[in-house]
Amino acid sequence: MRFLLCEMMSRNAIRLEVAPKDGNWGFNISERKAMLLAGTVDKNVERVYKEELQLPKWEEDPNLHTRPRYKQIVKDLADKYHTENLLLVTHGEGVGVALSSFKKDVEVYEVDYCGYVQLRRPIFKKDQSFTAGEFEVLTHNGQTGINFMSNKA
Repeated sequence: MRFLLCEMMSRNAIRLEVAPKDGNWGFNISERKAMLLAGTVDKNVERVYKEELQLPKWEEDPNLHTRPRYKQIVKDLADKYHTENLLLVTHGEGVGVALSSFKKDVEVYEVDYCGYVQLRRPIFKKDQSFTAGEFEVLTHNGQTGINFMSNKA
């Protein structure tokens, strides 16, 4: 579980009447993990950030906080697990950011339920280290439940 891939923590995504007045969502990751079947949770997984232990602050600004957070966690997880294929599950905004961050001059205008983006990048290994190339977006408009258009003038 990566809290940093959670829903946008603002009224843009969550109705005010369901948001806690004090901003505390009462989400305890240890309690949630305990609800899962034995053997489901890998106890050896290392956190990428210490902030992963808590949800982002309520009323985060989408442009200043949410979208940069999504872009950074995609890059950081891809770097941490550079020899693996990753499946990152998140909400529509995160899926849209995964496309618009790595495909130049596009604006995402719709993400369907279960829409997804497929990214690929080259990894160059040398001795015990690696260098990662740029992400390439393999998703075509409308193909996987994500619709976008050029924002180039």
